[in-house]
Amino acid sequence: MITLPSHTSHVLQLLYALCLKSFKTAFRKESNGAMAKNNYIELDKIMLTRWIDKALNQTLTKKNITSRFRTTEIWPLNPKVTDKKLN
Repeated sequence: MITLPSHTSHVLQLLYALCLKSFKTAFRKESNGAMAKNNYIELDKIMLTRWIDKALNQTLTKKNITSRFRTTEIWPLNPKVTDKKLN
């Protein structure tokens, strides 16, 4: 479990927006493509977990997450920028 320092969520939300947005896009692409191709009417847990797995493997990579931290200037830590964002 990771805890975040108080009053920092607005600074750290960029990671959420950047990483999870790409996950959502990849998941939608995977699920919509499969639904159209196979004429699925009902969704089962196995299909859902396959789509989630594919989307996670495409988007939540070490390289992708690291670049998101650089984008937010959280890592490597740049106190001047972080302090400015917190004020």
